[in-house]
Amino acid sequence: MNTYHFSFEDLMLRINAFTSFVEDVTVIDRTYLHVARENHKKQYIFPFRIDAVTCILCSDGEITFSIDYTTYHLSKGALLILTNLNIIDQIFFDDNSDGVALIISQKLMMDIVQETPVIKKIMKVNNYPHEQVLNLDNDEMCDLKEIVMRIKKCLTKSDHAFQSHIVRNEVSIFVMEVAHIYLQKIARGDISPIKESRRDENFRAFALLVLKHVREQHDVTFYANKLGMTPGNLSRTITAVSGKSPLQLISEVLVVEAKTLLRKPDSNIKQVSDELNFGDQSSFGKFFKKHTGLTPVEYKNREKE
Repeated sequence: MNTYHFSFEDLMLRINAFTSFVEDVTVIDRTYLHVARENHKKQYIFPFRIDAVTCILCSDGEITFSIDYTTYHLSKGALLILTNLNIIDQIFFDDNSDGVALIISQKLMMDIVQETPVIKKIMKVNNYPHEQVLNLDNDEMCDLKEIVMRIKKCLTKSDHAFQSHIVRNEVSIFVMEVAHIYLQKIARGDISPIKESRRDENFRAFALLVLKHVREQHDVTFYANKLGMTPGNLSRTITAVSGKSPLQLISEVLVVEAKTLLRKPDSNIKQVSDELNFGDQSSFGKFFKKHTGLTPVEYKNREKE
C-alpha cells in the first residue's frame, strides 16, 4: 500500500476542503471524507502522513481509523490528536456517526507553543495512537466542536480584513481549551500525566531526524552521531521502543519517499535514485524490490494504470 507524505501545502492542493490563510489551518468534516473515500483513486488521499497536528473529534456514533496500520475505534466524545509521525489510513463511519478534523500546520502549532510554553509540557503526545485519545464529557465536546465550527466559518470569509488574526486566535483557543481539559482530568485523577522516558525522547528525536534527512542519509551511524549516541545504543533504544531496528525504520521511510518520487509523471528511475542518494540505479532497484516486491519500473507502470 502506498503511503503519501504531504507537507501541509501539498495536502491543501489535493483536497477540496476550505482553504485557509497562508495555508496554516483547515477543517475537514464527514462530507469531505465520504467524497474522498468514494473517489479514492482520483484523490490519492489514503494512506498519508502530514507535517501537521491533526485533531479528530468524534461528536456522534463511532468512527473507525487505521492509524499506523492498526485499527482504532473512536466513540462519541473522543478526541484523537495525531502528529507528523503517524500514518493515517482509511476512515470509516457508522450510519449515525459524525466528526470533524482540525488540521494545524507544524509552523502554526510551534508559534502557539512558543507563545504559551506550558502547553508543550501539557500536550506532549507520543507516537502511540491509543495513548493520544482524550475522552470528553458532553460539555467539553460541545465546547471544542463550537470552536472548530467558528474556525470553519471564518475560513470561508476570505474578504474579512482580519481573517488571519481571527483564525489564529481561534486555533490558539482550541489548543488552550484542550490543554485545560487535560489539566482538569489530571486533577480529578481521570488520567495520568504522560511521562516520556529518555528512550521515548530518543525515539522521537530519531524519527524526526529520519523524516528530515532520509533522502540524503541512510546510515544508522549518521543518526547516532546526531543524537550523541553509539550505533549500538541507538539500536537498543529504538528496538526497545518500536520493536524495529533503526535500519528497518530508515528503510520504511525511504521506501515511502521512493514511492512519492516515482509517482511523479516526469520522473525517471535514475533521477529518483540520485535524489535518494543511492550509489547507482542498480542499488536503488535492488533496495526497492527487496522492500516492495516490485522493480521501480514495475511500480511506476502500475501507478499509471
